[in-house]
Order: sequence, then structure tokens, then C-alpha cells
Amino acid sequence: MSDIIIRGEKPEEIPMATAILQAAYGRDGEAKTVLAIRELSEFFHPSLSIVAAVGQEIIGYALYCKTMAGSQPSAYLSMIGVLPDKQRNGAGERLVRHGLERCRGLGLELVFVQNDPAYFSRIGFQPAAAYGIQPEYPHPLGHPLMVIDLAGNLLGKVQGTLRLPPLHNAPAA
Repeated sequence: MSDIIIRGEKPEEIPMATAILQAAYGRDGEAKTVLAIRELSEFFHPSLSIVAAVGQEIIGYALYCKTMAGSQPSAYLSMIGVLPDKQRNGAGERLVRHGLERCRGLGLELVFVQNDPAYFSRIGFQPAAAYGIQPEYPHPLGHPLMVIDLAGNLLGKVQGTLRLPPLHNAPAA
């Protein structure tokens, strides 16, 4: 689907982003987590809340959070989802890659995720534990913390704990 546009979310699209996460995950927990993160100015930055659109239809959503890895300002891909009938068309990967560029533009050159290692390693993410970086708490599904170094020279220099939004571990409803 080459006509996918990745762009910043508009305020009026928040309900659609919520619906996308509910449909993608088949439950409310992830959507509730994102809604709560929006209220945490320490983690939420509007330009890191992005959508995938085909024409006027929003088909995907991703939220990156501002955070810290040790003392290094960083970003964390907190949530990503694509409508089930629109998956496997490249929208998810385009959301990730576009989000990485937005992070770079904000000077957040270490970006973390806890999700499917096979998928994210294709994009360039690596196990963070190999570089001495651990998440503040484990992922509820046991996904390992992964990292990509957009600067190309930070891994191995930054160590410690990655701060996570306090609601990231919220149980799915």
C-alpha cells in the first residue's frame, strides 16, 4: 500500500487512535495506557504521537515517549497498532521508521522498544542488555528491551536503567 502517509496525529484523531489500538490488540488495556500517558507531560510529546493514513482514513497509530536511559535523554516506543484488516502492508514498519526520524529531530538518539524481537531486529534494534541497559521493570509479556542508536556512537557509553512511563505496565482490561 504505497499511498500510506505517516504524519503527526491531530487532536481530533485521538478517538480513532484509541479505536485502532482496541482493534489491533482485541482489548482496552493498551488504549487506556496511551490515554493515561497523554496526561504525563514528562513522557508525552505531541510530535511523537503519529498516525498512518490512507486518504482520510487513519489505519495505524504509534506513540513514542520521552524518557531517560541512565542520564541520556532517550525515547521509548510505548505503543503501536494497525487496524487488523490493514496489517501486513508496511504501515507498521513505516510508523516505526518515521517515528525514529521524529525522535532524532528532537535529539533523542537512543530509542527503545519492548516488543517482538524478530520484527524489531529487522529494523535495526538490538538487545539493550548487551549494552548494560535494563528496563525499570519487565514487560508484562516478557518481551526483552531492545535499542537502536540513531547517532551510531552511544551504545556502550550509556548504561543504567531505562525509565518507563508508570502506566506502561497497566494490565490489559
